[in-house]
Formats: sequence, structure tokens, C-alpha cells
Amino acid sequence: MEKSLIKRLLQICQSAEARFPRSKGLSQFQQDYNIGSVIGASLHFSPQDKAEVRALLLTTEGVDADTTDPAQWDGLSRTDSLAWGSNEKLTHSAVRQQRVAVKHLPQQTLLLGEIPLILPEGSNLDVHWRAVAQQSQHNSVLVVENWEAFERIHQARLDFSIAGESPMVVFRGSPVYQQNHVMALLEALQRPVFAFVDFDPAGLVLAQGLPCFQDIILPPMTVLESHLQVCTNHERYQKQLPQTAQALESSQHATIGRAWAMLKRYGVALPQERFL
Repeated sequence: MEKSLIKRLLQICQSAEARFPRSKGLSQFQQDYNIGSVIGASLHFSPQDKAEVRALLLTTEGVDADTTDPAQWDGLSRTDSLAWGSNEKLTHSAVRQQRVAVKHLPQQTLLLGEIPLILPEGSNLDVHWRAVAQQSQHNSVLVVENWEAFERIHQARLDFSIAGESPMVVFRGSPVYQQNHVMALLEALQRPVFAFVDFDPAGLVLAQGLPCFQDIILPPMTVLESHLQVCTNHERYQKQLPQTAQALESSQHATIGRAWAMLKRYGVALPQERFL
């Protein structure tokens, strides 16, 4: 994360307030992690949301929101930042500009350029999106919503065969890998796009909004229903409805329609990591 975003998240965690003005960085964070909810021109962070932000800062950046003063980040160099966080890439500037993260599925190869590449499990290639668009020889694309699922896709207990013989796997983006670069890549490729996303309203809307979208990756409906029956994340589902219900009700996509009907029946949000 950029230092400016970390500083703002620390301020939110340490504030007694629940509403905060929307900014580009904070709005992007909310979209990427589905933490917080949009209320007019503000973002609302409940106590549970703040707890999730604290956990995220600690696990991804090594920053303890309970003991770190937001002002500590002002004027620090990258080296100095290590005193407060474990991520040496913390910076005032946006990183990986114009770049996307790509990989291949297990027992397959990454087809960029003339020589097929075999990447170690859990790794990926960081490439300028235009270079990927120019050099990709894949006939389809598999977009993965969350970083953990992207990183551990070799452990996914799912059938990806509907995505084609050898789809290029692309991380959909975050504050580090920007989503607009992924969208630009998909527009440039004009290949069939399949989506592995959270099984929640926001995930379904994200999927059907991708350029050249064909279908979403789901387990058999009986397996999916068994997971939904034991899922208790009703709050996340309810928070997403105001921004997603209309788009899902009007969707003409068959799989999206079936998935939305099942989601409404159980009223929960199921993270894609359940299938890793």
C-alpha cells in the first residue's frame, strides 16, 4: 500500500467516528477489499470494518494500528519506513504503474512471447499491460478477484475447464496493481474472459462488468449450496445490496441470474478463499 493510504487507514482505525469523506485512494480501497460501505459522499466504517482494517494492515504491511501513530509516516524514506512496517516497498508514490500480475494454471504454461514459461507455484509475472496485450498467445483470460486466491490458485478445488485449454490468469487489481490497467488489458486482448470472484453481490457485479465477460467459475451447485448453508456473513451481503441489487436484478446472463437467485435465498457473502 502507499504510505498515504496506510496513514488514512490508521486515522480511521483510531477515530471514534464512523463516517469519513470519500477520496480516490480510500474509495479504491473500499472497492478492492469490500471493507466499509458507501453512504452518499462518505464512507462508513463500522467497528467490525475497523477490525478488518487492523487485521489487514498487520498481516499485509506489518503495521499495528493500535500502537502506530499516523504522523510517523510523514517524510519517511523507504528505508526509514521499515521501522514502522515490514513492507520495504512502502512509498509516497504509486508503484507498478501500468503493470499487471499474470500467471498460468497448474500443469500449464504462460504464453508470452515465443517461449512458454513455467512459473513456480505461488509466483506470478509482473509485466506492463501493453506488453502482455502485444505478446499474449492465450485464447482466453481468467480474472481472479482477490490476491490470496490469485497467489494460491494452484490449490483451488475448482474446475476451470470452462475457461479454455490454457487461460492466462490475471489478478484483477488492487491499490498496487490498478484495476484500470487490467480493464485496459482485457479491452486490448478482446479474448473471452472468465471470472473467479467472491460469491457475493459485489463479486457478481464485478464479473459481469469485465470486458468480453463470458462466465463465472463456480463449483457444482450442490457444493456451493452446502457452503452457503454454513456461511454466516450476512452483514457483508447486506452492505453490498444498495450498490448491486439493481444491476443483478436486470442481468441477462444465465449464470449470474442463477447465482443471484441462490445468493438471495441465503443472504450471505461467501469469499472465494473458501474454495482454496
